[in-house]
Amino acid sequence: MSQERIRRVGRRVRPPTVGEIFTALSLTLFERWGRSLAKSFEFEKLFERAGLNVHPVKYASETIALTIFSAIFSIVGFVLVFLFIPLNIIQLILGLMIAVIIPIMVFVYRLTKPYIMISNRKNSVESELPFFMAYVSTMARGGYSLEKLIERVSQLKIFSGIRLEAQRIVTHMKMFGEDPITALDRVAMNHPSTRFRDVMLGYTTTLRSGGDVVHYLETRTREVFESRMNEIRALFGRLASYLEVYTVFGVIMAIAVFIFFAVSGALTAAQAARMSPEGLESIPIDITMPALFNFLVLPMMGLAILLVTHMTQPKTPVRFAKPYTTLVTYLPVSIAVSILILILAGGIDIFMGRLGLKQVEAALLAFLGGILTISIPTWIAYRKEVKGHKGLVKSTADFLRDLSEIRKTGLSPEKCIILLSARNYKNLTPVVSRAGAALSIGLSLEEALRKALRGVKEWFTIASFRFLTDSILVGGGSPEVIDTLARFTETLSELEEETRRRMRSQVFLPYFGSAMLSSMPIIILYMLLSIANIKLTAVAPLILILSLGAAINSFLMGIIAGKVSESTVAAGFKHATILTTVSTMISIATIMVLTR
Repeated sequence: MSQERIRRVGRRVRPPTVGEIFTALSLTLFERWGRSLAKSFEFEKLFERAGLNVHPVKYASETIALTIFSAIFSIVGFVLVFLFIPLNIIQLILGLMIAVIIPIMVFVYRLTKPYIMISNRKNSVESELPFFMAYVSTMARGGYSLEKLIERVSQLKIFSGIRLEAQRIVTHMKMFGEDPITALDRVAMNHPSTRFRDVMLGYTTTLRSGGDVVHYLETRTREVFESRMNEIRALFGRLASYLEVYTVFGVIMAIAVFIFFAVSGALTAAQAARMSPEGLESIPIDITMPALFNFLVLPMMGLAILLVTHMTQPKTPVRFAKPYTTLVTYLPVSIAVSILILILAGGIDIFMGRLGLKQVEAALLAFLGGILTISIPTWIAYRKEVKGHKGLVKSTADFLRDLSEIRKTGLSPEKCIILLSARNYKNLTPVVSRAGAALSIGLSLEEALRKALRGVKEWFTIASFRFLTDSILVGGGSPEVIDTLARFTETLSELEEETRRRMRSQVFLPYFGSAMLSSMPIIILYMLLSIANIKLTAVAPLILILSLGAAINSFLMGIIAGKVSESTVAAGFKHATILTTVSTMISIATIMVLTR
């Protein structure tokens, strides 16, 4: 019996995962260095602010191990390439730089990851703090205890960052036996958001001293709403600046560098033609630097702007999953379409080492076909998800304002909603009508609003109705609190409209830049080559790099324009589709006109 019991126990022991083996190896080899690194950068305090539940020595040891292993792999890879592939001096220097930069980037990423998490934690909490404060003040007015309030918030899906903070507080209460005030103090004390920390510590101080909690919460709620409005107004200005900066560096600087490459290629072609007066079908031009600039430097710059924009914009729990699922689904189809177009357009000779202007046009058409195959369905999927959402925030503000005014007459909240369901609130009308109809047939308020909001992807509308539901169920739906929420939502709608007007003019800049990137370098290259009586076909590889790079970066410009204007990458596929089409057609038209 004892042997059978040992066998059964042995079967339950799972083998260690790759991550666990790597952690054990890192601690075995680099624990001493890891302790020094963790102490030097104060990882313990940093991780507490970031909410990262990892031991500092473990994280530091893994960082050192990843850096050393990546250095070994990159250097070994460079040596193998150097031994088996002949490289010129430029390729040798670039390869050595890449081998050195890779471990440095790994080390820097691991060091900056906690700071990124701190920034994300701060932004997500401050985005939701006004609604959270309004929610807490309403629950406090209704007599909710602090413990019940925290447990309630920890389960609300309309919150993301605040929900995580509430879950941390619940963990301190349930696992460590702390009282709610102490647990809230502990979480707020080391929080990266100064506003959240001040509000929560003031709240716990008021609770301990026996002060007027409801008055404190309502006063701080108004202050948080007003300060958040000012922050959002300044934030939209920064987002416009990001697009302007990218347009300046991604277009003007790119055009200057493209022209430099064109002049350099023309000079190389002229020198080769002078040495061979009978003419050349093709001229050997080093395209390493143009390729690196087009396919590495400019895309990295665009991705950096995209990342900064994402970290700056307010975060909401609403996610658009359908467009990205569509993108992944159509990715294999786009590859097949690109290959098919390349074959039909006569560009298959590229893989055989023959490259002329016909092959360049075929490659551009193949790239365009692949981009359209993934971008158009993704954009359609996004439009279906946000259909009918335009002006929804403003309509929500109007509805809340009317609800607050009618509540002052003494009617019950349910009667007020039924009465308002006959009014026109534009795109919000179907939601209010469904809510009124559900209440009329006897459904509860929570069930009626849940059914009415089905399919709505606007977080401010969802949060407003969620708050409205709980404020009515617990506190009776105070007109003052609803009026505060209505004023905040109304200001948000005005900012949204103002941003849309400002972005409408900013979005045209990438279109202008795309046209310039696609045509100017080829025209200048043609003008310089015509002086030396050299055909454009002789520099087909350089033309391919310039035109394909312009198309790729036009695609990125469209993605960034959508992200800045509508706060989601999925919205950028509309601009990306148009910009890529414009860039490709201009490149092909320029080549065709110049070679007639």
